[in-house]
Amino acid sequence: MKNKRYETAKTVLLTAFLLTFIPVYGNTMSILDAGKAYFFSPVTGTLTKDEKPVTNAKIIRRWEHESLEQDETSTDENGNFTFPEVRRRTLVQMLPAEFVVAQQIAVVQGDEEIVIWSNSKRDSGKNSELGGKDLDLYCDLDNEEAMYRDFGAALFTKCTWK
Repeated sequence: MKNKRYETAKTVLLTAFLLTFIPVYGNTMSILDAGKAYFFSPVTGTLTKDEKPVTNAKIIRRWEHESLEQDETSTDENGNFTFPEVRRRTLVQMLPAEFVVAQQIAVVQGDEEIVIWSNSKRDSGKNSELGGKDLDLYCDLDNEEAMYRDFGAALFTKCTWK
């Protein structure tokens, strides 16, 4: 009787281990990704001023759900920058609650910080910030900030996208 219980427990543990570390449906996502939401989709962009690339500019990306977090990057010689996706596990994914993540991207020029993207992400899906479009941005510091309501919450930005 004890051996049967031991074998059953061993089978359950082995199955749980395999399901956790083997990709599901051929994707790189596994059970470990369950409950993870896109707090910020991947971003690629080009930063200009007077229609010329802004080189070596510090760009700060911030997001806040339960706590404020940030990362940063710099533009290259062509004004290009990238940020990887930010995914976090959250109980909101599993509960009947509203998903909201405050997002911001700012450029540091000298002592000044210029906000080029300010958004309230209300959908946990990848690229939901722009209704499913990649966040491939063209941002000119001379642009006036514009407000878009095409994707749910108001998006304030100096950027355009493809």
